[in-house]
Amino acid sequence: MAHVVAVDLGTQTCKATVYDDGLAARGVGRVAIATTHPRPGWAEQDPRAWEQAVGAAIAAALADAGLAAAAISALGFTGQLDGMIAVDAAGAPLSPCWPWLDRRAGAALPALDRDRFHATTGQVADPSHLAAKARRWDRAGGGPRAACFHAPVSYLVARATGVHVLDPSQASTTMLFDLATGAWDPALCAAFELDPARLPTIAPATARAGALHAAGAALTGLPIGTPVAVGTGDDFATPIGIALAERALVCAVGTAEVVGARGPIATRDPARLVETHPYPLGGGFVENPGWAAGGAMTWLGRLTGLDAAALDRAAAAVAPGADGVSFVPALGGAMVPRWDPAARAAFVGLGPGHGVGHLARAVYEACAIAMAVVAAHLAARGVPTDTVALVGGGARADTWAQVRADVGGRPVARYADADACPRGAAILAIAARDGADAIDAIVARAPRPIEWLEPTPAHAARYADARAQLLATIDALAPIDHAHAARG
Repeated sequence: MAHVVAVDLGTQTCKATVYDDGLAARGVGRVAIATTHPRPGWAEQDPRAWEQAVGAAIAAALADAGLAAAAISALGFTGQLDGMIAVDAAGAPLSPCWPWLDRRAGAALPALDRDRFHATTGQVADPSHLAAKARRWDRAGGGPRAACFHAPVSYLVARATGVHVLDPSQASTTMLFDLATGAWDPALCAAFELDPARLPTIAPATARAGALHAAGAALTGLPIGTPVAVGTGDDFATPIGIALAERALVCAVGTAEVVGARGPIATRDPARLVETHPYPLGGGFVENPGWAAGGAMTWLGRLTGLDAAALDRAAAAVAPGADGVSFVPALGGAMVPRWDPAARAAFVGLGPGHGVGHLARAVYEACAIAMAVVAAHLAARGVPTDTVALVGGGARADTWAQVRADVGGRPVARYADADACPRGAAILAIAARDGADAIDAIVARAPRPIEWLEPTPAHAARYADARAQLLATIDALAPIDHAHAARG
């Protein structure tokens, strides 16, 4: 049986997985990714360190699978969205990556006709997106002019193949893409002072970007000539990896928690809580791109010295409602109930009788409440959902999974292999190798749920109170956060 490699460049980890053509994972390799925070609101990652991590992760995955590099027939990349890397004419990085956590580009948002912008892009005008970061890079000066601005996935594809390309789904996260035409919008490019020639070209995620050239082979440890898919970002690879059905809400809990559903590409949200993107398999994907969820638990684990399993046990020992403790899920700015880059995280309601379990439970409940807010908002915009497909590393936490069923008031599906994102990249790699017309048959091999968690009716009233308390807390803290932001 043929094998492919999928590389998932996450916020904290670069993960490589070897899959067979039946989409069974045969080997996994992981390498940690470092993020630095030079100033409040800033975040940076080193693209050169990514490249080293890719090769090491692939080597570890091959060793785990017991396979030689020659056994790999295609390569697919996926990973974090909303990062920006400036590169020179040879494709080498001129800047660190400013990842999705970076909020420094607020002043680089130009004056826009917000209604036209939203109708064209389906996006929220926000400094986390690539166009604002690229404009800030250009205006800051201090270095060579960038030949191209890349997203993290397109950067890795370019380093592997020499081809500067990204798919429509990733393009639609930049604030420069016209959903109707499927191309860069000239007026928006002009507003952000970006020549479209300085952006990757656009091609389907299922297409072959190219093949590994000599430098790409050295980077990955795979043979020259190995086909490489255009690929897509993690928000979109994840639902592909579970063959996401209509009326199912996908909740992908990695460092960030992404919540979305398949829906009409014409969907627009006047409240600007959810964004619309092209779905790589057709139609639209309507999502809130997420808040720090797994990242919040990692942070809490670092503070307490407890691992994820211990935190889950501690949370399980606390009753629903966390004895009045609320957590504002805004370690990287707030995304629910509104986008607010000035917002900051907080625990509220603490007393001397509270412990680590209350903190963990409060984080669990806050993220589940945010998920439920997005689900209700999607339904009000004509994208109803009946179930939750829970995936990502955070899906392994038993207590958290049940909290989501209870807070969301709907069944939660769990999977034997919760890492749907790299599997989505593997599906695209197989399509790039075999031809895009084979995509439906390839997706049909994706696994189905192995467990359904039902809501606990007895907890509904307590969680309704917790939701009201959290949303009131967020509103009450907003003036304080904005005052701090104004002082710099």
